[in-house]
Amino acid sequence: MYGGQKPVNQYKEADNNDHLEVALQASGIGIWDLNPIDQTVYWDERCRELYGFAKNDVVPYDQVLRYMHPDDRPRVHEAVQWALNPQSGGQYESWFRTIGASDGKVRWLHCQGKAFFNKENVAYRFAGIAQPVNITNWQSLENSSQQALIESEERFRTIVEQAPVAVALFSGPEFVITLANERILEVWGRKREQIMNRPLFEAIPEAKGQGYEAIMTNVYTTGERFVAKELPIKLERNGRLEAIYIDFVYEPYYSNDGSIIGVTVVYIEITEQVKQRQTIEASEARFRSLIEEAPVATCLFVGRDMVIEVANEVMVSYWGKDLSVIGKPFIDAVPELKGQPFLDILDKVFTTGETYTAQHMRADLEVNGILGTYYFDFTYKPLRNESGDVYAIMDMTVDVTEQVLARQKVEASEAKLRSIIATAPAAMGLFVGRDLIVEMPNKAFINIVGKGPDIVGKPLRDVMPELENQPFLQILDDVYTSGKMFQSFGSQVNIVQHGVMTRNFYNITYTPILDVHGEVYAILDIAIDVTDAIKDRQRAEEAEQALRGAIELAQLVTWSIHIPTGQFSFSERFMDWLGLSERTKPVEEAFQSMPDEYRQSSAEILAAAIEPGSRGVYENEHPIINSQTGQVRIIHAQGQVFYDTNGMPEYLSGTAQDVTEHRRVQQQLEFQVQERTEELASTNEELAATNDELANINDELAHSIQDLQRSNQNLEQFAYIASHDLQEPLRKIQSFGDILKNQYGSQIGEGVQYLERMQKAAGRMSTLIRDLLAFSRISTRQDSSRRISLNDVIKAVRTDLELSIQESGVTLQVDTLPDVLGDRSQLEQLFQNLLSNALKFRRKDVKPTIAIRSQSVKAIDLPPSIRPARLAPVYTRIDVADNGIGFDEKYVERIFQVFQRLHNRSEFAGTGIGLAICEKVVANHGGAITATSQQGRGATFILYFPAA
Repeated sequence: MYGGQKPVNQYKEADNNDHLEVALQASGIGIWDLNPIDQTVYWDERCRELYGFAKNDVVPYDQVLRYMHPDDRPRVHEAVQWALNPQSGGQYESWFRTIGASDGKVRWLHCQGKAFFNKENVAYRFAGIAQPVNITNWQSLENSSQQALIESEERFRTIVEQAPVAVALFSGPEFVITLANERILEVWGRKREQIMNRPLFEAIPEAKGQGYEAIMTNVYTTGERFVAKELPIKLERNGRLEAIYIDFVYEPYYSNDGSIIGVTVVYIEITEQVKQRQTIEASEARFRSLIEEAPVATCLFVGRDMVIEVANEVMVSYWGKDLSVIGKPFIDAVPELKGQPFLDILDKVFTTGETYTAQHMRADLEVNGILGTYYFDFTYKPLRNESGDVYAIMDMTVDVTEQVLARQKVEASEAKLRSIIATAPAAMGLFVGRDLIVEMPNKAFINIVGKGPDIVGKPLRDVMPELENQPFLQILDDVYTSGKMFQSFGSQVNIVQHGVMTRNFYNITYTPILDVHGEVYAILDIAIDVTDAIKDRQRAEEAEQALRGAIELAQLVTWSIHIPTGQFSFSERFMDWLGLSERTKPVEEAFQSMPDEYRQSSAEILAAAIEPGSRGVYENEHPIINSQTGQVRIIHAQGQVFYDTNGMPEYLSGTAQDVTEHRRVQQQLEFQVQERTEELASTNEELAATNDELANINDELAHSIQDLQRSNQNLEQFAYIASHDLQEPLRKIQSFGDILKNQYGSQIGEGVQYLERMQKAAGRMSTLIRDLLAFSRISTRQDSSRRISLNDVIKAVRTDLELSIQESGVTLQVDTLPDVLGDRSQLEQLFQNLLSNALKFRRKDVKPTIAIRSQSVKAIDLPPSIRPARLAPVYTRIDVADNGIGFDEKYVERIFQVFQRLHNRSEFAGTGIGLAICEKVVANHGGAITATSQQGRGATFILYFPAA
């Protein structure tokens, strides 16, 4: 027994000649190998025994000849020499006698061999076998029956050697290898000298334990033939243990007397065929496993009857059946498909051999006993055999019922969306695809575009080409690619309506619309026109800014009382005056900042202001004490009551002015007037003669004092006057001061210093008012948005500053500058302020230079700190650089604020409004301004304008 198989077709062969065709002689074979070059002979142990040698595997050829019978030696040598001649074909065969080297015994040998030649027809090897011949007389051999037997065996041996299959003969119960052709040596992976005349399981030890001993022993002892197919065996070949497969026959080998003397074997190695079949079977198993375990519904229909050969559970569940459908025709397994297109499609694929693919195909299937409608994506792929004929169809199906139903819902939703868009009061439209094809615009949207209803089906870029230089097309593309909604409020959009460019403001929402696969396929645009609201707000902001500027100019504070709660709120400057860290306090606590003697009267004035039926006006003047420093200020406060919808007082809001200095100056002037009056009265008594003249002087002085007092009163009301009338009292202060100083300076004495200080303050105030009015005009003036040449602007400014430029000796370098959209007068004010600053803050020891350069900057390349007032894809950058005294960059934001100064008035004159005007002009033009500098190394002011 071996490998779970039993011998088959066992029988005993009657005819011994048939056995001779498949086996070799049982025993007595030796192997020899002659090297024609060095004339040495290698032989195995059996050959040594036949020649009677006890040792030496390698001997000289001459020594071999010496141990042959003298009568046979010439004939053998001649046969060897002829075999070494290329004309002989290398074949060698000879019968001869040997005389044992060790025992002197005469033995008959039969030798066969073959010579091998190189390309030059020189023999390089001569090898063969030797076996004993059981005869005692050579002369009688030619006519004896034994001679015929030997010739028959030789023919058999030749047949075995030339057989196309592997053949061997194993002699005796030890299965000595006495005959083996080259094919079986290849199967075993051995050389002939390694295995000949050796027991099989000694020559091939790895064959032990694989069941062959029992098989061969059974053949040898019973004479039963053994045939096996695809029997595995492990043999050591090429230095490693290999598993091979063989078809083989073990036959008993008989002697002349009918006894078994050995076993013959015929091998046919079929390893490659078995492995190929196993590979195919494994591939088929993998294919079946792939189908059965595939996450996608998969099955195989075989033949024109579409027999279900294999189907995975997913596919069977789609059909609403179980695995019992396998092996049935498709129509029998799923009968409800009759009358539906699938069977006809399968038949066409089988006939034409063309793959068929469908999407969202409807199928009515009975699942769980209920006939329902389902939708599938599927592919019918034909499979061909080796002849190229279609023998089966593979079906791969995906259930898309949910997606189809979802798509249907989307289509219904889209119809609803169309209705909503059409009736919406806001401007709405749909931009389809990445090209933003305009679809479903409602009337409000068409009116905004201003190009009529034929915009449907056209790309937005073609419908509104004016958007190319605005950010909206890029924003829409970002929404389409990212799938994220975009919202903006009060965005400025420049639109050509009926041939005219308009600037309007909209609240915009771009919402991505998804298809059934969750992919963006369109963008819903909702635009609400807020132009009027934005412009109203801008006007309110400008008015508020002007008011704040006036308040700042007059150095006022603001305050408010919420009457129902009694909470007092302060501006930051008021908090600084009071030394507070909180913006709100109860009124009672706020009154703690007053001296005790003022609290009661102030409370009464407050109560009177909010009393129902009163004018609702509050006015009071009193001292305040800083809670941190103890500094005392005198403030003049005014306020107005505001009422709720029920007519009840809700807020009392107002301002306060620090009049401490005014009161001090007033008191000093009054004191000095009193002194001078007393002195003049004494002088009048002493100089009666000149009484009339002094009386006239005194009258003039009194009038001057009255004028001065009126000027002081004008100063007290300065914060409440926001028009050109502020200049008039200032001019009077300066002129009356000149009169007092020129005509009565000697009499006033030290009071002249106060007059001079007053005049300087009035001069600064006048300058402040002029700058404030300029700032106010900049804030309130509307942008005409005309194309302005900056080259012309710089030319005009150079003309205005020609004298200053000549006096300073400045070198002015100006690049060719682009045009911008804006107001010419504002732009001239902007560059005049910047150039005046550069001239003012020049270094005394260095020749001043000013350079004006320009370049184009994309919006995405703007520095993070730059926030232009208007969105644009491209900006024009203008640099105004000087080599003056510069400033510390930590003050870069401060310098553009109103009244902010980095230097004392004694060093550089100015009001601190010039750069604030610059910032406002740039903002009016939709841009931004910043600066870079180092102390002592100049400054560069950088302006960004939307490209024209």
